[in-house]
Amino acid sequence: MPNTLGNGEWLKVGQSLWSEDGSVEFKMQHDGKIAVYVDGECKFQNTKEQREDVQGIRMQTDGNLVMYDHNDSALWHTNTATNDGPVICAVQNDGNVVLYKGTPIWSSDTFRG
Repeated sequence: MPNTLGNGEWLKVGQSLWSEDGSVEFKMQHDGKIAVYVDGECKFQNTKEQREDVQGIRMQTDGNLVMYDHNDSALWHTNTATNDGPVICAVQNDGNVVLYKGTPIWSSDTFRG
């Protein structure tokens, strides 16, 4: 099970990334929401709005994690564009989804401590 999304990679509708221990799921849902599930319980959604025109989320080469519709219009983003090096999206065993550019620059704040 992959647990990272690198620069230029997509997570399409219906796909998920999983933590190494399999307890945390980062999912691009069919209802157009990005969600984090910890031990099967939803701990994060990027929006309350449901959309059927979402194609997925992309870890852009500028460091921003962006959700796009089928017209390639940005619908949501992490506002983490750095333009100076790779950023990796990682699903962690502790319940967090974190963007790293060496150090953390964004988190889902779903730590299960």
